[in-house]
Amino acid sequence: MKNLFIIAMVLPLILFISCDSDEETVIISTMIGTFEGTVDLGGELPYNTYAKASENGNLEWDIYLKNDEGQYIERYYWPNLTWEDVSNNPNNWLYGKIESSDLKLLIYTAGAENSGIYTSEVDSMEFPIGWNHHYSVFEFNEDKTSVVTRNVCVPQELQLANDSLCQGWENWELGSQFVSTRVD
Repeated sequence: MKNLFIIAMVLPLILFISCDSDEETVIISTMIGTFEGTVDLGGELPYNTYAKASENGNLEWDIYLKNDEGQYIERYYWPNLTWEDVSNNPNNWLYGKIESSDLKLLIYTAGAENSGIYTSEVDSMEFPIGWNHHYSVFEFNEDKTSVVTRNVCVPQELQLANDSLCQGWENWELGSQFVSTRVD
């Protein structure tokens, strides 16, 4: 009984002393991971989507439609974009326009000329495509296994967002939804 008392008193003390309260807590973003889903771009069929966001800020983005033989009817593929959570960045146009939270992130992806490839195996076409700056909202479910993404503003010709280029941004919830599920 005396040994049980010593263990019950000493073990918590050892655990308390061994905890270092000066260590930094590393928080990995909800954005990190691989997601697959769909987006309705107004055609007959929804397009498939694939996105892989890395901790270092890299983003691979793929939007495509395949036929029954597995050939790309249309594919828009950007293998190496960059993303940034700007929920707390007052220097970004999107900051403060929409309320963010742990499950609702304000994400900026930088524009890049000729950063992607358009492919149509059906039409035997392939050519480089660019990526305009994207200012988006990523809304995750409670267990962070799915996300709905909506663009707030995508200025054309690699222009940065401003209120005159993004007129009507207040209706961002009415735009196309990229609905995805975490697959890793």
